[in-house]
Amino acid sequence: MLAIEVKFLTGRFHATPWGRNVNEGVLEWPPSPYRLIRALYDVWKRKFPYWPEGRVESILCELAREPPLFELPEANASHTRSYLSQNKEDITKKQMVFDAFVVMQEDSAVKMMWPNSHLSDDKLKDLDCLLSHLNYFGRSESWVEARIIPETNGTKWNCAPDYCENPVKNLEPVKVACPVTLDDYMENPYIAKAVIKKDKDREYSWMDSFTVTTSDMLDSGLNVPPGLKFITYLRRNDCFKISKPATSNYARTGYTAVIYALDSKVHPSVKETIELSERVHRKIMGVYKRVVNDPDKKSTIFSGRDGDGRPLRNHQHTYICPIDKDNDGWLDHLVIISKTPFNPEEQITLDRLNKTWQPDGKPDIFFVPLKWGDYKDILDENSGTRFRSSTPFVPPRHYRKGRGDFMEWIAGEVKKEAEYHGLPVPVEVKPVENLSLKNGRSLRWLEFRRSRKGESRKMGYGFEIVFPEPVSQPIALGYGAHFGLGQFVSVKY
Repeated sequence: MLAIEVKFLTGRFHATPWGRNVNEGVLEWPPSPYRLIRALYDVWKRKFPYWPEGRVESILCELAREPPLFELPEANASHTRSYLSQNKEDITKKQMVFDAFVVMQEDSAVKMMWPNSHLSDDKLKDLDCLLSHLNYFGRSESWVEARIIPETNGTKWNCAPDYCENPVKNLEPVKVACPVTLDDYMENPYIAKAVIKKDKDREYSWMDSFTVTTSDMLDSGLNVPPGLKFITYLRRNDCFKISKPATSNYARTGYTAVIYALDSKVHPSVKETIELSERVHRKIMGVYKRVVNDPDKKSTIFSGRDGDGRPLRNHQHTYICPIDKDNDGWLDHLVIISKTPFNPEEQITLDRLNKTWQPDGKPDIFFVPLKWGDYKDILDENSGTRFRSSTPFVPPRHYRKGRGDFMEWIAGEVKKEAEYHGLPVPVEVKPVENLSLKNGRSLRWLEFRRSRKGESRKMGYGFEIVFPEPVSQPIALGYGAHFGLGQFVSVKY
């Protein structure tokens, strides 16, 4: 008995069955033994070219001697659609490419067993060595770890050739590509006709038959490679119909921030920070509903409200902060951060944030994700004690007579907001008249839009603040902080 395990590290298996076009969206499941043979052959040639052919051939012969049994994990079918350029003068001429793949829980494993296989200890070590160097299986997106497993107790073999006994009910047939055995191949070896008359016909060995390319087949008039045969397997007819598990806070990814580059022929001005943030917020709210396939469901950290519609406390929802990283007056990056890690659906939503529109006929803004990580280290220069306003600070409370000197009151509001957002209380707060840009220009805080859509205009102010200890940026305080107002950037002296 010989059994191996192929663990899919990202929970995806990208592969198209032999003879099918990728745009048909047909999934290879189970993974074909023919694909495994070719993968091990490739590992040998790339990683151990100094091994003699006979050392590897005896192993592959044993794997080809009989079709294996499979234990397939619970899985689902998914796909992506990409529109690729056709290299035409008209850049809108694009072709849709359909990439279907099997999706599982991360680190799910496919087990394969050859009941009547017998390899010596030395051959088992060689096979395990080849498997350990198998980095992907199928297309390169399918990252794997493979190994020999010594015991199969408790394994439920749920996919087998149709002539085997299978205790599983509700089965469906599927053709699986398997290698031709050495003995069968030698009865009818593949002979490639010479292209040039003075050349001789070439007889391929059994090992060489796994190197025949599609162009070789077309030149020879073959419809399948000479080392391949199809065997009908039986698998569960509901193998792609598992229910989607409920997501809890324990299933969150650990990512709390993502930074995008903005790409557009016309970049928005820093004065439009809150407008861009609102459009991004509406976009991700809509994308999230499509991701979870429920038009009534909302993400708490995107919406800022719990399941009962009550506002979240302690600023646990997302901050959407467009930033001008090179300080030229035009927004060039977008940072989305959250103190609560994103769950898988929220991460998919942010991954699908691709573009948004601009008013007045301006071209769309495209978002190019640059980095995922923790909000404390998402920016390159991410800490310091001295910060200066990059968008106006709008106090969330109103000033009225009896609250003392206005400038002292508003400096106190900055300190309160810092404490409310989980930051140390600043030891120094002094006003800044305007936003200074690197090209010598400056913008008055009154030039910024300082209120959300449908709300009355509010006053905004700039400050330079000093913390008693280093803190991480981006920092956003006050009214509209979750939409880019009240941002502060580190000042280096």
